Amino acid sequence: MKHDKLLIEVGWDANQTYLTQLVKGFQRASQVIYDYTDGYAMIAEVNITNNAPEGSEKWRESMVRLTLNKTNPVTYNGFWYWKWVKNLDGKENGCIIFPWDWFNDPLNKGWYGGMAHELGHFVFGIGDEYGAPFSWDPNRNGTMVGFTYGSLKDILESEYGIGFEKMKTVMEAGDLWTEISTPRDYALFKEQLENVSRELENKAGYGLLELIVKYGGPDNLNSIDKIMPTHWQNEYWIDGIPRNRTSAWDVVFALLAKGHTLGHRDVYDIDAGLYLDLNFDGKEDDQLPANYTAKTGPYTGVGYYLIARLG
Repeated sequence: MKHDKLLIEVGWDANQTYLTQLVKGFQRASQVIYDYTDGYAMIAEVNITNNAPEGSEKWRESMVRLTLNKTNPVTYNGFWYWKWVKNLDGKENGCIIFPWDWFNDPLNKGWYGGMAHELGHFVFGIGDEYGAPFSWDPNRNGTMVGFTYGSLKDILESEYGIGFEKMKTVMEAGDLWTEISTPRDYALFKEQLENVSRELENKAGYGLLELIVKYGGPDNLNSIDKIMPTHWQNEYWIDGIPRNRTSAWDVVFALLAKGHTLGHRDVYDIDAGLYLDLNFDGKEDDQLPANYTAKTGPYTGVGYYLIARLG
């Protein structure tokens, strides 16, 4: 059976107050998505089933699974929304696991921004932008953790007096930002890493890559590219060509724009087939406009177009 609406399961018997907040939370998540796609996508409909016990068959049939367990939000198998839509194998198990009280409740920006972040993974295929895919020991306590720009920022500023800015995107922090990255953002971020590395070398006699190795990072870091945001999948397939270290807007454009395709993780050649005119020149864009800058949002009120069905 094909599905295109979001199927949401509540893993306990939620009261009416929470269910009302939940609908409003998805309305606001829709507004964030409308913002970060510059008006080309929003959540049209959600089906919410209350009291679907975790582990039950109903639970396993849902795309978004709200849990009472204490956990961070997590998306299993990004881009697998399209397996549900296309019914590619008849038994879709990709999903979002989301704690019911993330940032307290669904009316908090951290909650609905976090949901928009996870839907960025699940629907649009875009990856996290708060780190690179290797481990290090930023606290030098023998505990290896994933490399993040937040920890790098703390070390640079506290130990070396060097300023550093994390990416200001919803895929870096859904509680703070409502835009996704552009190719220009990636170019500027790489330039910042290169500048910081030079400043560090002048101060300490070694660059950024060597610093990361000193804090337990892998010793095969031989390029600034290796510490750029890199997603959990090995690569994207954009128009059939493998790509990686790719800005979110490159990915979203390939998915949405007519005549281009996006794929990864066992889901290939997806084309939403939309007419895009991102630079408002009256002509359909066949490529992402050069130096594209995201439009200002959020667009309040869009969420009220969302149809919510409670089962």
